[in-house]
Amino acid sequence: MGSGTSSSIRVLAAGASWRLFGSARAGETLLDAVAGDDEQIRMLAGISLVKAGQRSFDLIKNKIAAGEATAPVIQLLPDIGGERARGLLEQIAAGEPGGEADAATECIELLDRIKKL
Repeated sequence: MGSGTSSSIRVLAAGASWRLFGSARAGETLLDAVAGDDEQIRMLAGISLVKAGQRSFDLIKNKIAAGEATAPVIQLLPDIGGERARGLLEQIAAGEPGGEADAATECIELLDRIKKL
Protein backbone atom coordinates (compact mmCIF):
# COMPACT_ATOMS: atom_id res chain seq x y z
CA MET A 1 0.00 0.00 0.00
CA GLY A 2 1.44 3.41 -0.98
CA SER A 3 1.61 6.38 1.33
CA GLY A 4 -1.14 8.11 -0.65
CA THR A 5 -3.48 5.18 -0.01
CA SER A 6 -2.67 5.06 3.69
CA SER A 7 -3.19 8.84 3.91
CA SER A 8 -6.55 8.49 2.17
CA ILE A 9 -7.61 5.77 4.57
CA ARG A 10 -6.45 7.84 7.55
CA VAL A 11 -8.45 10.87 6.33
CA LEU A 12 -11.54 8.77 5.62
CA ALA A 13 -11.33 7.23 9.11
CA ALA A 14 -10.84 10.68 10.65
CA GLY A 15 -13.86 11.95 8.71
CA ALA A 16 -16.04 9.15 10.04
CA SER A 17 -14.81 9.68 13.58
CA TRP A 18 -15.35 13.43 13.32
CA ARG A 19 -18.89 13.13 11.96
CA LEU A 20 -19.99 10.34 14.29
CA PHE A 21 -18.24 11.16 17.55
CA GLY A 22 -16.80 14.68 17.26
CA SER A 23 -13.32 13.41 18.05
CA ALA A 24 -11.09 16.47 18.52
CA ARG A 25 -8.09 14.55 17.20
CA ALA A 26 -10.04 13.58 14.06
CA GLY A 27 -11.09 17.20 13.53
CA GLU A 28 -7.46 18.32 13.78
CA THR A 29 -6.41 15.60 11.33
CA LEU A 30 -8.98 16.85 8.82
CA LEU A 31 -7.92 20.49 9.21
CA ASP A 32 -4.28 19.51 8.69
CA ALA A 33 -5.24 17.50 5.61
CA VAL A 34 -7.21 20.40 4.11
CA ALA A 35 -4.10 22.54 4.35
CA GLY A 36 -1.82 19.85 2.87
CA ASP A 37 -0.26 19.43 -0.55
CA ASP A 38 -2.14 16.39 -1.86
CA GLU A 39 -5.23 17.52 -3.77
CA GLN A 40 -7.10 14.23 -3.32
CA ILE A 41 -6.48 14.23 0.44
CA ARG A 42 -7.53 17.90 0.69
CA MET A 43 -10.76 17.08 -1.13
CA LEU A 44 -11.55 14.07 1.08
CA ALA A 45 -10.90 16.07 4.24
CA GLY A 46 -12.95 19.01 2.98
CA ILE A 47 -15.91 16.78 2.14
CA SER A 48 -15.80 15.27 5.61
CA LEU A 49 -15.73 18.70 7.23
CA VAL A 50 -18.61 19.95 5.08
CA LYS A 51 -20.70 16.86 5.86
CA ALA A 52 -20.24 17.45 9.60
CA GLY A 53 -21.87 20.87 9.27
CA GLN A 54 -22.21 22.86 12.50
CA ARG A 55 -19.57 20.80 14.30
CA SER A 56 -17.02 21.78 11.65
CA PHE A 57 -18.20 25.38 11.58
CA ASP A 58 -17.56 25.62 15.33
CA LEU A 59 -14.14 23.95 14.98
CA ILE A 60 -13.06 26.38 12.26
CA LYS A 61 -14.45 29.34 14.21
CA ASN A 62 -12.31 28.30 17.20
CA LYS A 63 -9.24 27.96 14.97
CA ILE A 64 -9.85 31.44 13.58
CA ALA A 65 -10.21 32.87 17.11
CA ALA A 66 -6.90 31.24 18.04
CA GLY A 67 -5.21 32.64 14.90
CA GLU A 68 -4.58 29.12 13.59
CA ALA A 69 -6.83 28.94 10.53
CA THR A 70 -5.25 28.64 7.09
CA ALA A 71 -6.64 30.01 3.83
CA PRO A 72 -7.80 26.55 2.61
CA VAL A 73 -9.71 26.04 5.86
CA ILE A 74 -11.32 29.48 5.62
CA GLN A 75 -12.42 28.68 2.07
CA LEU A 76 -14.65 25.91 3.46
CA LEU A 77 -16.80 28.32 5.46
CA PRO A 78 -19.33 29.17 2.71
CA ASP A 79 -19.88 25.46 2.05
CA ILE A 80 -20.28 24.67 5.72
CA GLY A 81 -22.01 27.75 7.08
CA GLY A 82 -23.47 29.46 4.04
CA GLU A 83 -24.68 32.96 4.71
CA ARG A 84 -24.18 32.65 8.49
CA ALA A 85 -20.43 32.52 7.81
CA ARG A 86 -20.50 36.06 6.40
CA GLY A 87 -19.82 37.87 9.69
CA LEU A 88 -16.84 35.68 10.45
CA LEU A 89 -15.51 36.07 6.92
CA GLU A 90 -15.87 39.86 7.13
CA GLN A 91 -13.79 39.90 10.33
CA ILE A 92 -11.05 37.89 8.65
CA ALA A 93 -11.17 39.99 5.47
CA ALA A 94 -10.66 43.15 7.56
CA GLY A 95 -7.31 41.79 8.83
CA GLU A 96 -3.85 42.07 7.36
CA PRO A 97 -3.88 41.64 3.58
CA GLY A 98 -2.58 38.27 2.50
CA GLY A 99 -3.54 34.61 2.48
CA GLU A 100 -6.33 34.38 5.05
CA ALA A 101 -7.80 37.85 4.41
CA ASP A 102 -7.73 37.30 0.65
CA ALA A 103 -9.40 33.90 1.04
CA ALA A 104 -12.12 35.49 3.20
CA THR A 105 -12.69 38.24 0.64
CA GLU A 106 -13.08 35.65 -2.12
CA CYS A 107 -15.60 33.77 0.03
CA ILE A 108 -17.63 36.93 0.62
CA GLU A 109 -17.67 37.58 -3.12
CA LEU A 110 -18.88 34.02 -3.66
CA LEU A 111 -21.67 34.48 -1.12
CA ASP A 112 -22.65 37.72 -2.89
CA ARG A 113 -22.83 35.94 -6.25
CA ILE A 114 -24.94 33.15 -4.76
CA LYS A 115 -27.26 35.68 -3.15
CA LYS A 116 -27.90 37.28 -6.56
CA LEU A 117 -29.00 33.99 -8.12
